[in-house]
Amino acid sequence: MACIVLMVAATLPACAQETAVRIHSARPFGYFVGDLIHARIDVSAPADSVLSRASLPNPGPLTGSLDLRDVKLSETSENGARLWRLDLTYQNFYVALDARDIEIPGFELSISTATGAQTVAVPAWRIGVSPLREIAPQKREQASDYLRPDGSSAFVDEATPLNLAFGAGVAALLALALVARERAWPPFQQRQARVFSALAREISTRRGAGDAHLAATIQSVHRALDRANGAILLSADLPEFLRRRPEFRPLRVDFEQFFETSKRLFFGGESSKDDYAAEQLAQFVSRLARQERAG
Repeated sequence: MACIVLMVAATLPACAQETAVRIHSARPFGYFVGDLIHARIDVSAPADSVLSRASLPNPGPLTGSLDLRDVKLSETSENGARLWRLDLTYQNFYVALDARDIEIPGFELSISTATGAQTVAVPAWRIGVSPLREIAPQKREQASDYLRPDGSSAFVDEATPLNLAFGAGVAALLALALVARERAWPPFQQRQARVFSALAREISTRRGAGDAHLAATIQSVHRALDRANGAILLSADLPEFLRRRPEFRPLRVDFEQFFETSKRLFFGGESSKDDYAAEQLAQFVSRLARQERAG
């Protein structure tokens, strides 16, 4: 990589060591408008020297076409001397019409030693900038000679986006069909009514206790069973009902317990006590609703 190095030596008072400034640039030419220009400035001084940070250049516009974007300072020792390294980043805004040099302004640094203060000048330096394009093309005999052939267009495979769009459309239609079936939207409006699901929601909103509340709930379950059967469902009709509605077969024992409790409560004159509490009845209805949805 091309590199330019400018070196300036500043002589301190008698008995003092030499102070040197070295400017390193990545390259001295080939910059265009908008490019960042990176430079490193090494300043060496006696070991007891102190650099005033207030004298460092401040980021901002330097000229009408050059900005200082960033300043970084590091400090170390080298060969018994103090070494400060400045990493500077400039940005070029000069719109060149031809290849030419522009000047990077210099600045001054303040360094203090045991013998006094010293101002060290970092000199201005130059870089070469280039235009983005030529001002006028070379003259041609024919007007058509100024034309350039059309660039070749990139091949775009349309199959993959079309397949993805088709797959997404099918998935959306399937999801819509599932929602329509769940909500009984057309064409699923003829789906068999979920009487037990509705009853489960109704029971969850009821509040009450005692035989009167339990009796009302049992009557609601009887009416729901009648609607599910299409006729009044008695305990003797249970085997035929389970044959026609096989989704409820796993609840056969629950059905028998329900009819037995209903019989004791309405015809036996017995109190329900804890034999079949309202909570157990609600659980039975919930199981009916779950089997209804599974069917």
